[in-house]
Amino acid sequence: MARRFPTAPSLGLSLLSASLLLACGGGGDTGSAETLTDQTAAGYAANASVVGSDAASALDATLLTATELVSASATTQSAVTGREQAQAITVGPLQCGGGGTASLTVDGATPQAEANGQLDTGEIYAVTFTNCRRAAGAPTLNGVLSMTVGTVTANGATVTITSGTPNPLSVTLPRGSVTFNGSVTVARSVSVNGNNSTVGTQVSSTSLAVTTQFNGRTGNFTLSNVNLTRLANHVSGALQSSSYNGSHTLSAVLPNLSYSYDVATNGGFNANGVPNQGSWVITLPRRTITISINGASATIAVDDGNNGSIDRSFTVPVAQLGSDAG
Repeated sequence: MARRFPTAPSLGLSLLSASLLLACGGGGDTGSAETLTDQTAAGYAANASVVGSDAASALDATLLTATELVSASATTQSAVTGREQAQAITVGPLQCGGGGTASLTVDGATPQAEANGQLDTGEIYAVTFTNCRRAAGAPTLNGVLSMTVGTVTANGATVTITSGTPNPLSVTLPRGSVTFNGSVTVARSVSVNGNNSTVGTQVSSTSLAVTTQFNGRTGNFTLSNVNLTRLANHVSGALQSSSYNGSHTLSAVLPNLSYSYDVATNGGFNANGVPNQGSWVITLPRRTITISINGASATIAVDDGNNGSIDRSFTVPVAQLGSDAG
């Protein structure tokens, strides 16, 4: 049953309650002819604005950490460079720079390539992370992944990462943890100008299951038709800001609610992964929701009927979107 959207003083509490209701499987709208409440529209906006971007951030951190571990393993592997036949090399546990450990097994290339401390085309890595951080304050990685190396260039590489039961890859970010089940291709490149660097990460996947632990809640999502590009700006190695451009389909199946919508994004984030500029467009079967963020405020506009005409709009704090996500 649709309810009137509350007046401004009760907005924050109502949106939070609606988000909790969505997380538990109540309320909501799937793009049917039913009235889409403002609370539900805000819940959709919360997940559209952060779930895909946090997944891309976690995958970028995973590839960077794995690449540095491969480099650190070169000295350990040097004793096997005289082998005449290729065979898997297992190294570890290795100490991660910010704490924790990792071990890796590499196969699929010549003995010299497997031992050179670099990603080489055709190599297949099995990596196990245990509370591994590449540096203090960096994301924490746990679980097991398989990583197949595709193309390698002077400033980056393209790999396919596969994660699943019983020990899926889990990455802890400022907002909470993101756990992956499925396969995703990640292309990472770095350009450096003095102390400044820009890291470009392209993430693509046909279907990737993502479980979030945000704000004390568990969210189970599927990201499909993923084509996201992340640009991250660093100064002396410290993340300053990031931007995301691209699209994906976000689906969720909850006890009493299921939904799926397309998301197009061109948004910017601060160093803690909080959106602070840009726009997101959610396309449902019979309506479109546009989220426009400028600083601390987000304007959510609803087009009922997908006819290009805005039927209503309202504003919420960006912090509210963050607390409603997951």
